[in-house]
Amino acid sequence: MKARTQKLTDGVFYQTQSTFRSIEKLSEEGEHLSDPGLLFGRYIPQASLIHFPSQRGVGKSWLCMQICMAVAGEWGSFLGEEINRHGNTLYVNHELSPNTMRRRSRKLYGALPQPLKNNYKALVFTTRAGLNMELANIIGYVEKYNPVLIVIDNLRMAFTETDLNNSRESTRVMNMLLAICDTSGAALIVTDHFRKHTNGQLTGSDLQSGSGIKTDLSDGDFFLRRSSQDKTLRILKRDKSRHFEESEDAKLIRLNPETLWFELVEDNVNEAEHIGLSGLKEKDEQKDMAQLLRSQGKNIVEIAKILGKGKSTIHRWLKTEEE
Repeated sequence: MKARTQKLTDGVFYQTQSTFRSIEKLSEEGEHLSDPGLLFGRYIPQASLIHFPSQRGVGKSWLCMQICMAVAGEWGSFLGEEINRHGNTLYVNHELSPNTMRRRSRKLYGALPQPLKNNYKALVFTTRAGLNMELANIIGYVEKYNPVLIVIDNLRMAFTETDLNNSRESTRVMNMLLAICDTSGAALIVTDHFRKHTNGQLTGSDLQSGSGIKTDLSDGDFFLRRSSQDKTLRILKRDKSRHFEESEDAKLIRLNPETLWFELVEDNVNEAEHIGLSGLKEKDEQKDMAQLLRSQGKNIVEIAKILGKGKSTIHRWLKTEEE
């Protein structure tokens, strides 16, 4: 194994390690590796770069703050997701003012759903400067506090001078985040946004704004979006994962308007019922949606579940269109 030093930005360097092995040797080494620790179930495994694009204004910053508090506070689970890796956490806030963070923190601590232990700290670094300018400071905090989880909120504000629609520039940004993840050993969440006009589409990686290279280079992604049934309800869903199987299941959670803590309502809900697809009244609209879902790779069972129809009905619709 050979260490290689590369430059992240002016005055800041990181080390990556290259290896050359046979597959047989890799298999032998893999036998002694334990499963990755979980910081928020299969949504956030340890030492992974996680892309978290969501609709605007749904509470993704609240959710990230709460996950940081749960991990540092040594909770065994949050929103039904296991947490078995605990430690300090670092929330890098590029978006909200210091006073906004103070008010939010006060609100969350005033309505804790369970006690927090004091062995670790949920730390917050607030800056209006971009990540390139603050990288030396962030690395200094990482070296001092050894966080197991880092949140960058949000991608666009952290890289205001970067064209995130450009694949080459997005690749450079993601490689920088991967380097932080690799050298720190922490899981790193970077929050992002959906592109416009996606309200009626099923959740997937193609809903993100900007270049798709962000999903390609991340280890996993998950999403938060509004439910059409109630203004306090949200759909939480993960998609891509290098460590676990991909999941079609969605989680229904509620943002309590009094405490501003998220609460679990139900696991394994039909996402279509919450983004309006199952509410398509016209038969022709339902048929068109069935065709669209089929073109996106969904099978008959999945399409039937999404549209709330029987498998035989979906099979007949698709067969008729093919003829």
